[in-house]
Amino acid sequence: MVTIPHIRSFLEKTAEGALVTDRECRVRYWNHAAEQLLGVCSTEVVGRPCHEVLRGKTLDGRPLCSPTCSVFSRLTEGKGVRNFDMQTTTHSGKVVWLNVSSIPVPSTPKGRYLVVHLFHEIGKLGKIRQLTQELYGIVGGLGDTPLQIEKEVECTAEGQPEIPLSLPLSKREREILQHLAEGMDTKRIADRLYISPITVRNHVQHILEKLGAHSRLEALAIVFRPRAH
Repeated sequence: MVTIPHIRSFLEKTAEGALVTDRECRVRYWNHAAEQLLGVCSTEVVGRPCHEVLRGKTLDGRPLCSPTCSVFSRLTEGKGVRNFDMQTTTHSGKVVWLNVSSIPVPSTPKGRYLVVHLFHEIGKLGKIRQLTQELYGIVGGLGDTPLQIEKEVECTAEGQPEIPLSLPLSKREREILQHLAEGMDTKRIADRLYISPITVRNHVQHILEKLGAHSRLEALAIVFRPRAH
């Protein structure tokens, strides 16, 4: 059987963020990489419920983490769990996108488990591609979209998704769409661009109208649609 000290000796050396939970889904260990990634010290999280620490959401913003953790339940029942993507926020409020792998570890007494969650940040471009793949089924169900972008997603020098020049968007609308792609909400975009939230919402509405989209996520799916092969 494996104990927390055994796990700690391994996880403290990895570059992956890592946390270990017990059978009550409380955090028993939080490594240095997790501190660096999410900006929260181990002394602030050890002993707390995992769902309160990670506060995970799905790619489209729905709650993922809860007191009745489906990942823990499946693992302790002997069922596999594929690695998955989720969004959360750092201590400073920045939205980050994580890929998470979860591993059950037999513990004592017999029949009980610890769960190791390993996570790392996924790049903005990877996030957009993942998001559009999941959402495009919804977009496709709405019929032909007014703008069919048959272009592989390009990146700027800073690694940001490149918005095709063929789109009829103003410079400001492109800036706002770029920030939406980074996961920013209305307030953060307003703060970044030194404009009011109302102005941001007006620009977003114009973007939706020009793209024939019904939501911000659908707009991203249209703009960053993967090229057909």
